[in-house]
Amino acid sequence: MGDRVSADEARGFVAVARAHREHERYHSMLKLDDATAWRRDSNVLKVLADHWTTLDGGGTGTPDPAYGAVGCPDLNGPAVVATTGVLFMEGPAEPAELAAMVGRFDEAAGRYRRLAEWLAGHMAAEWPRLSVLLAPQTADAARPRFAALARTTAAGQAYDLVAHLLTTAVTGLRGLDLSPAGVRDDPDGAAAVLRNASWLVDMASARLAEAAAQLSLSDPDWTAFTEELYCGEAG
Repeated sequence: MGDRVSADEARGFVAVARAHREHERYHSMLKLDDATAWRRDSNVLKVLADHWTTLDGGGTGTPDPAYGAVGCPDLNGPAVVATTGVLFMEGPAEPAELAAMVGRFDEAAGRYRRLAEWLAGHMAAEWPRLSVLLAPQTADAARPRFAALARTTAAGQAYDLVAHLLTTAVTGLRGLDLSPAGVRDDPDGAAAVLRNASWLVDMASARLAEAAAQLSLSDPDWTAFTEELYCGEAG
């Protein structure tokens, strides 16, 4: 570790810190948006699961042709369609809305896995690189900078967990036959799988929201760091 931070290094640290602060302001909100969207999708799964467990006789009867325009009234009553937007139509395929939902979870899992991997590598380099700040002349600036670094590191770890949770939910949903015939064959079993998937998504949503909230707490630390280092460099 060097004796002190040079003027050029101080200016570089300040510029990077200001960029990180603005970036985290954006991402703390973006992560909350993702968490909210996942919870909304998760609630759709719960509503469907609750409906399937109330089907008379297991829901194995043939739908009345009079309800053909609605689709499968035994799998999605009118109120369920109105609240979820998911419509089961007769045929071999699962509802397009559910396929799109699973696709969103899968895409998000991949995105957060890549982000976690990128952050892990970047943070591994940042901790030793910033050790120069531990010198007496920059000790006051070191505290807020390492506080922010700790939150960013924790966020990356949270993203990895989020990816695992979403991937597991996708595995469960894709292992289930969500065609009308498949659901009617075992509505209680299908409902159980949907509930499990929804709870996994809930955990992912909660962990992401927590990480976003924690990330936003770095804002005063970024500001304190730049002010301390700028004043020290100017002095």
